[in-house]
Parts: sequence; structure tokens; C-alpha cells
Amino acid sequence: MKMHPLFTLMVVLGIVTGMYSVYNIFPVSMPLIFVASLAGFFIRLNQFIQEKKKQTDAGAAIDFTKLRARQFSFFGDWIKENVRGHDPVTDHVVGHIQQGLAVAAPGQVLGAFLLPGPTGTGKTFLAEIVAKALYKESEPVLLSMSQYKAAQDVFTLIGPPPGYQGYEIGGALTRPVLENPYRVVILDEFEKAHQDVQHCFYDILDNAQCYEKSSGKKVYFGACVFFATCNCGVDALRKIWQGTPDPALRTGRAREAMAREGFERPLLARFTDILLMDQLSPVEIAEVACLQIAKHWRQYGIEVEYTSPEVLVEAIRRNIEFQDYGVRQLAGLIREITTPSIEEARRTGSTRVRLELDKNTGEVMVSL
Repeated sequence: MKMHPLFTLMVVLGIVTGMYSVYNIFPVSMPLIFVASLAGFFIRLNQFIQEKKKQTDAGAAIDFTKLRARQFSFFGDWIKENVRGHDPVTDHVVGHIQQGLAVAAPGQVLGAFLLPGPTGTGKTFLAEIVAKALYKESEPVLLSMSQYKAAQDVFTLIGPPPGYQGYEIGGALTRPVLENPYRVVILDEFEKAHQDVQHCFYDILDNAQCYEKSSGKKVYFGACVFFATCNCGVDALRKIWQGTPDPALRTGRAREAMAREGFERPLLARFTDILLMDQLSPVEIAEVACLQIAKHWRQYGIEVEYTSPEVLVEAIRRNIEFQDYGVRQLAGLIREITTPSIEEARRTGSTRVRLELDKNTGEVMVSL
């Protein structure tokens, strides 16, 4: 264990003082030694008090007055433009976050949402888009919970105790929030985390705080929004969504369904809501394809003014893994079928193009 330099100095001076009292040496310098020792003691005492005050007042880093003044509902339309096929879920999330901002205070998070659904339906993407809208300057904390399958992984999350390997860098969850408390936290594939890891979120979601084991500092989550995604319980939730129009009753039944999947009821009760994000329809897949095409071409400084329906139909037709993998494979497919056209557009110096499908060759053609 490392000893603080000032504390070391105090120990040395104490030894010297003892030597004087026993052997009657250093008679001339003893007053100076005594004053220096006393000064060192009070300096170290003041540092200790300041460190404790920092830990106690860590929540002061969050400006709750500014949070309560924020208007997040304005971003609802922009989020729906980017996340297609889940307008009711988006409206629900935006509404709850706006409510959370309106009553922002120490001891409570701004929102906590459990997003079940098949793979590739935009659950993580929705959380990332919300992060961009809510905290433009802050990167979301994205944790792949499949990496937290063992009980000891708790220390990876909230930091290993001092002296253990990696304690200097803190926890994967706690350290980013200590450095910047304005965060969206994404717990991807939450059902795969060990139960002890899930238990860490009891106090975090309930009281918006926890201690980082590495530093001993209290971490405040009062400015955080939590999203936990999972792929389980989809069939049961579909039946609930189809047969339960009342939102409050639906949430209660959804919690019971997720409890049967292995989640503990006290943990489920701490989530603001459970929102099913089911498979997208073919029309919605086409909309996502449009967004993917525009995003891909924009990376090369080219704006796509128009994409013919045939191009989108071809993308959907070739996306043969759609039923099993959602839109997860669509981005790669879009790159595959449009990259030759990008090369042609760049050769001609075009900055705005129209995309159409050659019915004879099946290739995407660029119209300048």
C-alpha cells in the first residue's frame, strides 16, 4: 500500500521527536521540527477533509435546475425519423424522459426502460439516438452484458477494490459517470448478465447512486437514462400487447412475463416501463433501407435525392436473413449493392444522385 508523502514526513518527524526525548539529541532544531510536524499534520488533515467533501458533494456536479428546464419532447419527431416502425415506443420513451426531466432531483434516475424484442429490431439503435438527442456532447455508456456472465464481473462493472488488478481505471459503469454524470447507459442483452451483476442495479435504479469500489467515491446517476435490451419473452409479450390495450395493466402483465423468463420481480419493478420492439413490416424495412442508403452515401459526400422502389425491393429480397436477424444484415447488404455506383459517382464528381435499378442486369444505376 502506498503511503502519502506528507504522512511519511510526519512519521519521520515523530521518530526524530522520539529520539530527542530518549537520547536528548537535536536540541537546537527541535522547535523547528515540532512546528513542521504540526504544519504537516494540519495540511494532511485539511486534504483529507477536502477529499471527503468532494465525495459527499459529488452530486453537485449535476445541475438539476438546468435539467428541469430542458425540453426533450421537441426531439420526438427527429427520433422517429431515424428509428422507423416503433413510433408508439418512441413516443412513450420521449414522454417519460420529459417527465423525468421536469421532476429531476437527487435520488432518482431520469428513466429506465426494458426493451425486449427479436434481434435486429432497433432496440440499441433507439437508445443511441436518444443519447444523441438528450446529451449531444456525451457518448452513451454501452455495456455488452454478455461479458458479465460471472459473479466476479461485478468488479468490472463498479470497479475492483484497491490493490486488485485494474483498480486504477475504476468500473466500466461507474468511472464514465464519475467523469461525466450526463449519460445514457445502454445495457445490451441484459438477460445474459449474471444475477449478481443484475443485483448491482437495485440501488442504482432505486436511489440513483452507488459506490465505486476502486475509489470509494459515491457515483450519482441522477442525470442518467437507462436502457436495457433483451431478446427473451417475445412470444409472451406479443400476446399481451395484442390482448391488453390498457397501458398500466399491460405493464403489469409484461413484468410477470419477464419474471417467468428469469428476471427478479424487484428488479423489474425498478424499470419505468417494459416496451416490446417487435419485428418490422416490409414497408418499414424499406424505410430503414432508405436511411441506410442515404447514410452510406453521405459518408462519401454524396446526397441521394431519390431511390427507386425497385432498389428497395431488391434490398429486401436479397436480405434473406430478415426473419431471423431483422435489419442487422441490411447495412452490409446496402454497401454491397451500391458501392460500385458510388465509385462511378465519385469518378464524375457528382454530389447529388438518383438511384435506379437496371432491370436487365439487376445492378444499381446512378442517374446524375
